[in-house]
Amino acid sequence: MAAARQAPEAIGLRTDEHAFTFEELAGLTGQRLRSAELKESSAAPYVLDGTSSVATVITLYALLEQQRPVLLLHPKLTESERKAALGAVAGDAVTLPGDTALIVFTSGTTGVPKGVVIPARAVRHSVGSIGTWLGLRASDRLLEACELTFDPSVHNMFATWEVGASVHVLPTSRTLDAVKFARQAGLTVWSSVPSLVALLGQVKALGPGVLPGLRLSLFGGEQLPAAVVTAWRAAAPNSGIFNLYGPTEATVACTGIRLGLPSPITPGRDYMSIGRPLPGCRVAVVDASWRPVEDGEPGELAIAGVQLSDGYVNRPDLTADRFVTIDNDRWYLTGDRAMRDADGNLHWLGRLDNQVKILGHRVELEEVDAHLRAVADVDLVGTVAWPLTEGGSATGSVAFVGAESIDAERIQAGLRARLPAYMVPSRIVPLEAIPLNANGKVDRGALRRLLHAERA
Repeated sequence: MAAARQAPEAIGLRTDEHAFTFEELAGLTGQRLRSAELKESSAAPYVLDGTSSVATVITLYALLEQQRPVLLLHPKLTESERKAALGAVAGDAVTLPGDTALIVFTSGTTGVPKGVVIPARAVRHSVGSIGTWLGLRASDRLLEACELTFDPSVHNMFATWEVGASVHVLPTSRTLDAVKFARQAGLTVWSSVPSLVALLGQVKALGPGVLPGLRLSLFGGEQLPAAVVTAWRAAAPNSGIFNLYGPTEATVACTGIRLGLPSPITPGRDYMSIGRPLPGCRVAVVDASWRPVEDGEPGELAIAGVQLSDGYVNRPDLTADRFVTIDNDRWYLTGDRAMRDADGNLHWLGRLDNQVKILGHRVELEEVDAHLRAVADVDLVGTVAWPLTEGGSATGSVAFVGAESIDAERIQAGLRARLPAYMVPSRIVPLEAIPLNANGKVDRGALRRLLHAERA
């Protein structure tokens, strides 16, 4: 921990209960490395439950210092997901590359959770470059709002310590009190999913100038609505706003943009561009034959560069399917639809596997959501195809809006003015507490379960 040598008395980590200097963190890491548990040499992944505790952070840092692979388990994994993760790395049949640093199981929003094998070289590059690109300073104080195993949290922690700045962990019990927490802690860097801002807006925690001390605000993990940016500019008037994009398979952040005035907005979607490739990363928008498409045309977003994962643990078939060779270079096919505009900015258009068939038409649920946000003037929304037919297509859709009450007829009329008839949800349901998954994203599966329960 270089910061322990350069500024040993500076605060490196602050939790709800204690503040730790870099010297104390280095000492605790050394103790952990000397513990009987870690002194035993093993190439097997160490299983680490991802509660945001000091002990967890210290153990993770010690294991990475020891160059031992770490399997990060989110505490909100279901029992079946947890068993699948542990089973994937159990036994002698598991072979990991020698450079493996982390195995992170994806949230499962795009299918069955998969163990992504992240090499140390990718972590080193990402951590070493993002701070420079953002302009992090040793005097910065960064909000940590994610659980440890939401991969941006690991990235945030080490990138912050790389420049000698401090990480301030937001207790789960204070999520809706995050603005007050940031003011009390004197935070200068905010990092969260956009959904947190939407939640803060719902509880009336945002207002003009409530966060004057912020100088950087980092958003990622999901699309960033233009309305959130507008509200945040008013709340944090002295802060630069960054939108970051990147899957776990590309070590968290591989494209980004600092949002100026005006900022590029995705056409017809009312959310922000995801910018351009970050240092060391390359991107392309390709067709089904992996050929680049023209600017302005949609295709699948592909990523190359030093931050690529080594693939999926114990899944050579899936690794071969998603990590492909194009013109003698290794690329990751993200499964995300994207478009590059004439200025070179990338725009996220949704998941290829979130395209559903409704009455024979292909519909992108994220596109419906984008228009729903604009018409309803509510940030937390979610649309699901419903009811489903035996063939897996649907005869309509149902939209949920994060509000206690709504004018459903007005919203549907607004959507009919923007969308073809087959894309307009047959029902608009107010739901004060929109279900979010473990990583803070709208949980479409939970919304579908609500409809199943309603029909039962």
